[in-house]
Amino acid sequence: MVLGSATGFATLAIFAKVAYASGLGTEQTLAFRFLLASIGMLVLALVIGQNPLRLNRKRLVTLLALGGLVYTGQSLTYFVALRSLPASLVVLIAYIYPSLVVVAGWLFLRRTVSRWHWLALAASFAGVALLVGGTRFEFSWALVLAIASPTIYTGYILIGERVMTSVPAVAASAVIMSGAALAFCLLAALNHELALPRNANGWAVFPTMVAISLFMAGLPRVGAARAALISTVEPVMTVVLAVVLLGDRLSVVQVMGGVLVLLAVILVQAAHLWRPGPPNALK
Repeated sequence: MVLGSATGFATLAIFAKVAYASGLGTEQTLAFRFLLASIGMLVLALVIGQNPLRLNRKRLVTLLALGGLVYTGQSLTYFVALRSLPASLVVLIAYIYPSLVVVAGWLFLRRTVSRWHWLALAASFAGVALLVGGTRFEFSWALVLAIASPTIYTGYILIGERVMTSVPAVAASAVIMSGAALAFCLLAALNHELALPRNANGWAVFPTMVAISLFMAGLPRVGAARAALISTVEPVMTVVLAVVLLGDRLSVVQVMGGVLVLLAVILVQAAHLWRPGPPNALK
């Protein structure tokens, strides 16, 4: 189930490109995606007896803000970067976030950094340098946004880790999704893009809803640590799909960079070097 979830999430960047090609705007795509996701998560929360409305008001407002501000910022930077950059490049840059979590935990939470941490960090940042240096693009805002996305996601994880320790995971996820959905619906409305897709390609974001359900179903069966490790196949699948379906091409230097980023992710996940925050179903 978790592997199926990772496969579903791997299609996100691909289907975003398809949605853009069909004429959808960035805010419209995200509003539609998070609206579907929030409805699905709310239904799931109610089915398993985790009614979000039972959360106290302060916690509810905090989770809505986490989704409406922090997660919205992460998703918006990621999807705007996808408009200009190859999907394979954007997703590989995004996967420096485990190493960024280690750095942020060391700087702000006084967590211990072992030699394995430093090895993962070195591999991760060297990989990004090779990925960016191996492109034919000049330095652009799209690259800035691609790097900003995992940086914001790092903040989301550290904040979410503290906020979600005392609340049911599915209920909290449903509220966060709802906060993001409200934010993107507002942004889409301001840009006059709040409308359903007009063709089949516009509905391509739907598989992420299946991915969320599979992850939540598989998490209790394999445990958070193994689920996190299995999920590392996601960027590999995205790159393969981008090459096969979108015609993305990576130079030898970029391939080396991608391998270093993936190696860093596996090191961090397999060695349990960082404490996972909110479930990966919130991607």
